[in-house]
Amino acid sequence: MLDALPVAAYLCDGAGAIVHCNRRAAEMWGRSPIVTDDSPTAWPPRPVRDTEHGTHHLGLVDTPVGDFMRTGQPVRDREIVLERTDGGRAVVLANIEPITGDDGAVLGAVGCFQDITERKRVDHQQRTLLNELNHRVKNTLATVQSFADHTIRKCGLSREAQDDFEGRLIALSRAHDQLTRGRWEPIDLATIVESAVAPSCGGGATRLQIAGDAIRLGAQASLTLSLVFHELAANAVKYGALSVPAGRVAVTWSVVERDSVPTVRIEWVEQGGPAVVPPDHRGFGSRLVQHGLARQLRAAAALDYAASGLRCTMDIPLSSTPG
Repeated sequence: MLDALPVAAYLCDGAGAIVHCNRRAAEMWGRSPIVTDDSPTAWPPRPVRDTEHGTHHLGLVDTPVGDFMRTGQPVRDREIVLERTDGGRAVVLANIEPITGDDGAVLGAVGCFQDITERKRVDHQQRTLLNELNHRVKNTLATVQSFADHTIRKCGLSREAQDDFEGRLIALSRAHDQLTRGRWEPIDLATIVESAVAPSCGGGATRLQIAGDAIRLGAQASLTLSLVFHELAANAVKYGALSVPAGRVAVTWSVVERDSVPTVRIEWVEQGGPAVVPPDHRGFGSRLVQHGLARQLRAAAALDYAASGLRCTMDIPLSSTPG
């Protein structure tokens, strides 16, 4: 049965010595598949290192089989490095399960190795590329900020216009950093909201209330919503609830059915701020909320300028937020 397996596998006796290994294991170790040819009496057949602390060879008791013999517990997906006879190395996942008799006594163990060397190489290459991408994007944003600063001052625009532009660049950079740290994997919605809004709350932990279902959003949805929440927070600092010490913002969300389509409904509600005066024109923030969400995520958004505080409702189809 072991010889038929597509992974490296072996059998150990009760003392931890190998009594049989299949051809794949023999090829990985660089030894004969017939155990009696070189009569192994101890583990390991080749030197073993841990991937996390791989500067020294593991002693007998620290190898996967040594762990099993010491504790009697199975070993599951332990990542180790095997040294080949040709000087090369293989990164493998080691798994060991006990073999017991009818009375429950441990008679030995069956183990297997899954070679993940290529996967680790690709993973390292991907990390390197992502780090390089992040570095280049940061440099590009810094260059754009420098160009914008020079152009705005040359054109005689206000300091407020410059601050608005720089704030949007910083929000975009912060959202990009989140994605890079998470290797562009889906991000929790609560993290997106907190990262975008908390800097505008002046360190007041009670000024931002977040509650909602556990939802993870893909890269496009994360970037778009980060900018939307930045615009809402910036508006709240200038004119709304975050412009006074007693003001606060609540952001809640849930998954609902909208026209038979699973939808993430997000509500932004401001309280405790000055009386709201509806604007006489639409600025960049309101256009981003109402049109940017529709264009990027096929979402519907509504702004309610109630006197008690601005309320923004966003309905985003789950199919637009792959996560």
